[in-house]
Amino acid sequence: MTNRIFLTMLFVISLQIFLFNHFDGSKADLTGFMIVSGVPINNKFVLLGAWYIFFSMVSFLSLGYLRQYISGYGIYLMIREKSKVRLGISRITKLMILISGLSLFQLLVSIVFAYINNEDQAFFYHDFQSFICIAGLYIMSNFVLIFIQMALELYLTEQVSLLLINVYVLFSVTLGGVLLSVQKLTWILYFLIPNFGMYVRVDLPESVGLSPVIAYMVLTVVIIILSVLSFIRLKKMDLN
Repeated sequence: MTNRIFLTMLFVISLQIFLFNHFDGSKADLTGFMIVSGVPINNKFVLLGAWYIFFSMVSFLSLGYLRQYISGYGIYLMIREKSKVRLGISRITKLMILISGLSLFQLLVSIVFAYINNEDQAFFYHDFQSFICIAGLYIMSNFVLIFIQMALELYLTEQVSLLLINVYVLFSVTLGGVLLSVQKLTWILYFLIPNFGMYVRVDLPESVGLSPVIAYMVLTVVIIILSVLSFIRLKKMDLN
């Protein structure tokens, strides 16, 4: 990752934290851990936008990361008897590590801010197990969402894949808030992955919503399905 990209992501993360802190007087359910707290179920527009800017950045950063590589420089590697499937899987793995790293960095910046702003509001000091649970879900959710985008690129164009995943993310967060508000058809939430990494929407001690255990199971199943579909597509893909 270049210094320019790193500085841009740092600016986006800092802006995101500032917006959460400024526009949500309750500090997003009083935990102080604003990023992982997520968007309240009333779908407050400013907080939805603040939460979304990080994902939109990593989504754009990932645009064409797999498809353009395989269709470009990857061709020269394949001439040297490199496996197309191996190249694709290696590329996906590197991107997933990058996305997980950026998400973890975002969480660390949030922790530092929460500590400086008001140490007493940092819930993870008093409930570290819940912190690990929701932080893991948040990172894994970002991982899976970008994996979906990469898998779509193997079947569709990069631009269409980017559009589809971003529409899905915004739709999922908005619908998730509505379902939790009315407490009806909440089983649909397990098809709305962006809600998984939000403390205010997961069934932890202070909220009622998604079960973290089931959420982890769903994400694991999705990863397996995406891996199989990507393998099949890479094996059959014609780059001529």
